[in-house]
Amino acid sequence: MKNNFVFALKAVSSALLLLMLVNCASQQNSETTPPQPEPESESTKQIVITGSRITREDSLIRHRRLQALSKVEKVATPYPKMDTEENVVITTLPRPHIPIYDPSSKHQIFKRYRVNPTIQTIDNAVSTFSMDADNGSYKLASAMLKNQQLPSSEGIRVEEFINAMDYQYQSDGKIFSISAEAMPSPFRQGYHILHLGLQTKKLTDSQRNPSNIIIVADVSGSMSGDKIQLLKNAMQTLVSQLAPKDNVALVVYNESAHTILEPTSVAHKNKIYDAIKKLSTGGSTNAESGLIRGYELAEKMYQPGFNNRVILTSDGMANVGSTSPEKILAKIKTQKEKGVFLTTVGVGLDMYNDHLLEQLANQGNGNYLYVATQKDIQLAFVDEITSQLQTVAKDAKIQVKFNPNEISSYRLLGYENRHLAEKDFTDATKDGGEIGAGHKVTALYEVKFTANKKFEKNSSLGTISIAYKKPQGHKVKFLEKRIPVSIIKSETTLASPDSRLSYAAAAFAEKLRQSYWSRFYDYSLIRQQLANLPTSYQQQEQVTKLYHLIQVAEKLDQRSDPYEHQYPINTMDFERVPLLD
Repeated sequence: MKNNFVFALKAVSSALLLLMLVNCASQQNSETTPPQPEPESESTKQIVITGSRITREDSLIRHRRLQALSKVEKVATPYPKMDTEENVVITTLPRPHIPIYDPSSKHQIFKRYRVNPTIQTIDNAVSTFSMDADNGSYKLASAMLKNQQLPSSEGIRVEEFINAMDYQYQSDGKIFSISAEAMPSPFRQGYHILHLGLQTKKLTDSQRNPSNIIIVADVSGSMSGDKIQLLKNAMQTLVSQLAPKDNVALVVYNESAHTILEPTSVAHKNKIYDAIKKLSTGGSTNAESGLIRGYELAEKMYQPGFNNRVILTSDGMANVGSTSPEKILAKIKTQKEKGVFLTTVGVGLDMYNDHLLEQLANQGNGNYLYVATQKDIQLAFVDEITSQLQTVAKDAKIQVKFNPNEISSYRLLGYENRHLAEKDFTDATKDGGEIGAGHKVTALYEVKFTANKKFEKNSSLGTISIAYKKPQGHKVKFLEKRIPVSIIKSETTLASPDSRLSYAAAAFAEKLRQSYWSRFYDYSLIRQQLANLPTSYQQQEQVTKLYHLIQVAEKLDQRSDPYEHQYPINTMDFERVPLLD
């Protein structure tokens, strides 16, 4: 027994000596080669993950710890890999032996864009951007407010609030009809709101071309519960609206992708419904593999004259394979250029990657939808089914040339992530927006007229031009219209209800994202703009919903003014905006 005690004592002494040596070595290493933080790139600063207070440096350290643990213990991680090009950071602390999907993880991923400045026409009289008919930002913000959560300012895209409203534009039967009106700004002293509305040619369901639809469904663990059920409802609703001449295929993905329904005629709807009903969730998320498999099927199914479209349904929380929209789209470039279009359909609140889904649609010849309720599904896949499926113009761009004799300065509300250089307008290789049949695209400018200037009767504020290609064409077509001074209304109340509604939606978005120009009005003044609309508009469901959302935001928004310390509101300059971010 004595020998056993001596042996144990020696073992303990050896272990203590080993620990002391290791500790000394680690101290020496930390003193001689201190860890250097990685430099932040510009793109890193613009990728924002909400739901955590962890800094980027902390997350890098924890990511390295997880990598070390993984090598020793083979730990599976549900978190996005560090991608040196995308620079999306981890914001939650990994733990050993956690499941592929951790329900306690809550974060959203957005990309922050700078707010458009006010521009002097003497310096630059031309404004160019790609069209956008998406409404995903508004739908996501609506779902969060309904859940008593204030949306992240980084996730607010003003143009998607504006385009979420349904306006009563007239049509001349051409691919694009253009409407315009100007009214005094209710909030920005000395400025007018220039409302530009585009209406594409409307088609009936019977006039819609036949479709080849490839649904790519995310069935990873993060899609469990209400998410997968909502997407099942969306897919079944979509199929219910298709005709026997249409074809559907179904691809699912988690850590890998599988085709569970080969191309099937909608004449056999029950077979398609059965495949959708059997979907179940589990595993990690490899959106890259799902899209690649979907586009491979799209190439096999491709038929000229058809609506060839891939529909990706997901919460966007990819954590296997590439998580960069640019990298993923580079692998499907051939099919994209051939005329295969993309729709991304997002679901989810607590874990949601808005940046990935919005940019896949933006750069992938497509549109971005967000669904939170059965009403959203009804709107997207029943009421607007033809608009969602049938593209009438691709690579569509807008260019406004202001007349410096009439307009001294201007600011575009939104479209920051759609900005184009002036020369890009006529460049056939530069990507634009994809617009469906019956879609409406609205753009608002704040404009200041030249001081002490009376308008000549035949003068114009400038011109609006449109560049686009046919859905399966390569030649750029152009359309140009003058913006006559006759569109100017002397009072806001004399403007059309559409112009006033669109500005209320824009002002709400500006307030949510804490724009510099939203400092001099509050939520109650936006609600007053809606209350002043004609009764027929006030009773519209979209208006009553917007009014209610503004009320909820007003109650929840306790944020301080980020500009007040350096730029007190009583010294606010209406002509310039400070470059804070």
